Amino acid sequence: MNKNRPEVRVRFAPSPTGYLHVGGVRTLFFNWLFAKKNNGKFILRIEDTDQVRSTKENETLMISDIMNLGFKFDEGPCEGGKFGPYRQSERLSIYAKHARQLLDEQKVYYCFCSDELLTQKRKAALTLGRTPHYDGTCAKIETKEAENRLRRGEKAGLRFKVIEKDYVLEDLVRGQVAFKTGMVGDFFITRTPTAQETEVEAEIGMPVYNFSCAIDDHLMEISHVIRGEEHLSNTVRQLMIYEAFGWELPLFAHTAMVLGQDKQKLSKRNGDVSTHDYLDKGYFQEALLNFLSLLGWWPPQGYKTKSGHPEIIYLDELIQIFDLSDLQKAPAVFDIEKLKWMNSYYMRHFSLEEVTNRAKSFFHKAGLVNYDQAWFQLVIDAVRGEAVFLSELPEKATLFFETTPFIEEQAIPIAKQPLSQKIIEQLLEELKSCSETIQSTVIDMISKKISMQTGAKGKELFMPIRIAITGRTHGPELKKILPLLGKEKVIQRIEFVKKALDG
Repeated sequence: MNKNRPEVRVRFAPSPTGYLHVGGVRTLFFNWLFAKKNNGKFILRIEDTDQVRSTKENETLMISDIMNLGFKFDEGPCEGGKFGPYRQSERLSIYAKHARQLLDEQKVYYCFCSDELLTQKRKAALTLGRTPHYDGTCAKIETKEAENRLRRGEKAGLRFKVIEKDYVLEDLVRGQVAFKTGMVGDFFITRTPTAQETEVEAEIGMPVYNFSCAIDDHLMEISHVIRGEEHLSNTVRQLMIYEAFGWELPLFAHTAMVLGQDKQKLSKRNGDVSTHDYLDKGYFQEALLNFLSLLGWWPPQGYKTKSGHPEIIYLDELIQIFDLSDLQKAPAVFDIEKLKWMNSYYMRHFSLEEVTNRAKSFFHKAGLVNYDQAWFQLVIDAVRGEAVFLSELPEKATLFFETTPFIEEQAIPIAKQPLSQKIIEQLLEELKSCSETIQSTVIDMISKKISMQTGAKGKELFMPIRIAITGRTHGPELKKILPLLGKEKVIQRIEFVKKALDG
């Protein structure tokens, strides 16, 4: 725990420049779990100082996806809070004030170098085998000369004067991380605004990520910064900014990188699609979060899960056992097949009522809206063992809704065999003699009777029966199908199949 900040305060700080990807959700989830475990505060901060790429539409979609995952924030743009505003675009005057302070203290200087010139300097340094640090050209400009150039309309950003010394970070995951002298050259804390942007303040420029992030984390009293390993290279600059203002550091925890199965950086090609797409496909948010929690974290040794499976850990358990000390350093692999397996586990083990409620929107999307609720729940019970995703349930349940039976092409040659036709004929006769209400046990009794009469057993017996009733070679158990379709509809379907085979 941070002794200087006894209350746990963590934040999720996305940039609304695109979709909410699953790597971001993992970071969000680790922060949320840590806050819940320690009765702390969970804060949403929108980092939208990139006025060109950040959009309100992306922010709205991102927040909607977060809500659909079941998360709620204690403070944020929608919730408010005493440390607001919580959009960086609404905090520009705060950054300007702090930039002005560093300027007055001569800890930063104006840099007039154009992007083109900086690119040339970088290429030249690389050609000479040098680290492409800024060469300090503008650090030599006197303050009065810089002010005169600004008054003449020249544009400039502010560069931080890096102190030549080593920096050490005590990271809660990686232990002691050393940043040696010379790793970082003088860096921008504000940049020249583009034509599409509104300047923070005259002669200040637009704040860049490391500057605004460090200021916000301090002013919002963030106790722990839990984020991905890819941000580790940013940390040394933030340490310098904290030092320049004389501020106490939050505690840092940099989580393991997530790689695709090809051991390359996670991308759309190997699993890193938007959270919205995962939910839209019919992944349970519980399965997605369970899966993401095990990317770079593992429960304490010897922990027995409620499910009995070491990788199926329910949300209430995760809150109880999550600890930063169990975060791992080694890269984690995003195995999409394991995620699918995990989703199918939740499909089979969630209560029938829960799966039914989650499935409704997918049936409505497929145009299947008129049904009795009790009957619909039994349909879900019949087909959920066949599906991995909620989005697959309508297709798996088609035979219960279709007005004209569908016959699979591969089913036709099987059903046309002489023994199969004899089985179908006897099946029809037996069903016609049944009572109006078909019980689940009927199919077993009929199958045994037909087997005795025809000598057919196993697949040669049950495949023709299934095809005659469903038109398909695979599907839910017949003892579940018959009561749901009812005697009249089952007989109609068999007669349709017989006629189609004769035609």
